[in-house]
Amino acid sequence: MNAFLTGVIFLVAFTATGKSIDCVSCSSTNGTDCSGEVTTCAEDQTFCQTARTELKKDGVASNQVYKYCGGDEEPHWIYREESLTTFFQLEVENCETDKCNEKPAQLTPRVNTPNGVKCMNCFKDYSADCNSEETIECTGDMNKCLFVSGNFCNNGTAFYACALRHCTNIASADLHPRYDEVDTGNIQKIEISEGIKDA
Repeated sequence: MNAFLTGVIFLVAFTATGKSIDCVSCSSTNGTDCSGEVTTCAEDQTFCQTARTELKKDGVASNQVYKYCGGDEEPHWIYREESLTTFFQLEVENCETDKCNEKPAQLTPRVNTPNGVKCMNCFKDYSADCNSEETIECTGDMNKCLFVSGNFCNNGTAFYACALRHCTNIASADLHPRYDEVDTGNIQKIEISEGIKDA
């Protein structure tokens, strides 16, 4: 499951539209910030972008940061998901002046307050589905339930099928960072549901 969660960072980069600017280009797969060379972006790239992830599994955090030229129309977006043992956040920021992504990468703090929504909590290797009597109480802006299945788990040598269900903050499947992989077949299904609200 770690490979799935950390792998989504690669999907946010390298699409673009507009005039050229100078941006910092760097990456760190084990840190909260990076510094690197200044790159003159292609003419159709109008923004400098910073993408940062945080994965907390069983209380242990790991981080990735990518800074690059881009052209995403959305100026700022955050994706979050949480199970009983794992929390993942991806945040992308755009800016429009030379070297504006040089500043330290930030993550918007999450809100840990329960929001009254509960979701099924399960994860299953080598399966297209998972079900459980176990539930998770969602917090903050994570007020929807997520189901994902496909070849996104990795055993160190190859990807294989697995499935998960837990809380997320996105309102529809097309907002998931790996939604484009539904077309390629790597992801079989992404579903967003309302979940179980407390009476």
